[in-house]
Amino acid sequence: MNILPVLRDELGAYRARLDALPDALVFGTAIGIRLTTTNVRRRVLAKAVEKANKQLVENEVEPLPERLTPHSLRRTFASLLFAIGETPPYVMAQMGHTTPNLTLAIYARCMDRRDGEPERLKALVEGRENPSNKAITAGPASRLHSCGQAVASAT
Repeated sequence: MNILPVLRDELGAYRARLDALPDALVFGTAIGIRLTTTNVRRRVLAKAVEKANKQLVENEVEPLPERLTPHSLRRTFASLLFAIGETPPYVMAQMGHTTPNLTLAIYARCMDRRDGEPERLKALVEGRENPSNKAITAGPASRLHSCGQAVASAT
């Protein structure tokens, strides 16, 4: 799986702040073992959503769903890859799918956009300035929500 440069930079900076051993997990428990799915949901994701929602509310942006799950983030990731123009084979590889059926049936149709939004989303994902300075509308959030995805708004 590829990691976007902006995410790799964030994870690298976070890891540097941990002052951990070179082979330590980035998101491990206090004793250095792998987090369980419950730990990820409760201790990592729920706290991140809570913190993000405080900032989003301050910025008068719709908050993230309270019950966001790692799987909903995975599905949103796949939908966003299609939205920014990645090919089905690339998305399949990122998701670990071996056939295109699931990948195309669920994700590609949810994010079929032709209004310039893919370029704005790509700039957002890559950490670049929005090329049109136009806000990303509620359209993708509605589409993500209607496809069972995590709802996320970005301006």
